[in-house]
Amino acid sequence: MKWAMGSSSSSTFLLFLYSFLLSLATLTLSQLHDVYFERNCSDTNGNYTPNSTYQTNLNAIISQFPTLTHFNYGFFNLSAGESPNKVYSSALCRGDLTQDRCYSCLNYTATELERLCPWNKTAIAWSELCLVRYANRDMYGLLEDDPPRTCAFNEQNASNPVQFNQALNDLLNELSAKAAAGGPLRKYAAGNASAGNLEMVYATVQCTPDMTQENCLTCLNFAMTELRLCCLGRKGCRVLRRTCVLRFESNLFYNEIAVPLPSPPPSPTTSPPPKGKTSILSL
Repeated sequence: MKWAMGSSSSSTFLLFLYSFLLSLATLTLSQLHDVYFERNCSDTNGNYTPNSTYQTNLNAIISQFPTLTHFNYGFFNLSAGESPNKVYSSALCRGDLTQDRCYSCLNYTATELERLCPWNKTAIAWSELCLVRYANRDMYGLLEDDPPRTCAFNEQNASNPVQFNQALNDLLNELSAKAAAGGPLRKYAAGNASAGNLEMVYATVQCTPDMTQENCLTCLNFAMTELRLCCLGRKGCRVLRRTCVLRFESNLFYNEIAVPLPSPPPSPTTSPPPKGKTSILSL
């Protein structure tokens, strides 16, 4: 027996099948992204109204992310408009990301943040690979200890939690000092350590590079305190703050070779005194 389908029915079926597959693909992509997506929509600084000047300025910033041309080693400090409707935004990519992956993460995260926090003048979102925040005030260089902060952990426990926790603590202290000592382009460090029982712990720590060395260390110390409260002994955890992020896992999750920073300028040299002349020090 042969099945026959008229042209109209065939077109309707194909259209339905296309729509179904497109919806499925969109849902799957959204689920993949949303595994790590966290957000906080703050009402502290008030809301904006639809079609307002503030929304226009915010949209101007969001639209910049897919058209960025300067990499700036993954840190961006943007603004749009004039007071009292000026919008400020800060965005940070994980220190091992290439330019393309950084732009992709920022575009997705900024778009989702605006969609999920409609009308909030202040909001922040963390994806797996980047963070985006915006507000109606300048945030550059400010260490902020108030919420939001988020702790998300792996529900599995380490096989030897005492040894794992000690290895993790030593590793995070080492990486925090290294990241804080980074220059104005990047404050990021990644590494691993043996945690016994053939188990390894891998970690990354990062501050926004507008933080001073002292403020970066302070932020990461707060993050480590929160880690001990919410996910000590777990096989993985992320502590997400406004100006720093910390993550550890029992498997490698980062690129071991980060995008190289430019070489520092050569130090100035002192010319020797001309031959035949002697420098005399007067006392």
